[in-house]
Amino acid sequence: MKAIITLLAATLLWAGALAADPQHAGSVFESLDKNADQQLSKSEAAANPSLSDQFAAIDTNGDGYISKSEFAAALSKSEPRPPR
Repeated sequence: MKAIITLLAATLLWAGALAADPQHAGSVFESLDKNADQQLSKSEAAANPSLSDQFAAIDTNGDGYISKSEFAAALSKSEPRPPR
């Protein structure tokens, strides 16, 4: 149970930090994209445990890679919504 809570906290911190700073999000994507092909493989995503754990959910087209647009979409979903 403690491991699940720790993982959840790390995921929320990672997503919150990236959502707060889009330039940082782009830098994170670029730093993970070791072969500079503009997509993240499972092995590249493994460098970030939170991203690795959510890989299948973020890879919305199921091609086995996370594109920049899929990465950005996942971050936008994690952004807090303003009250209405």
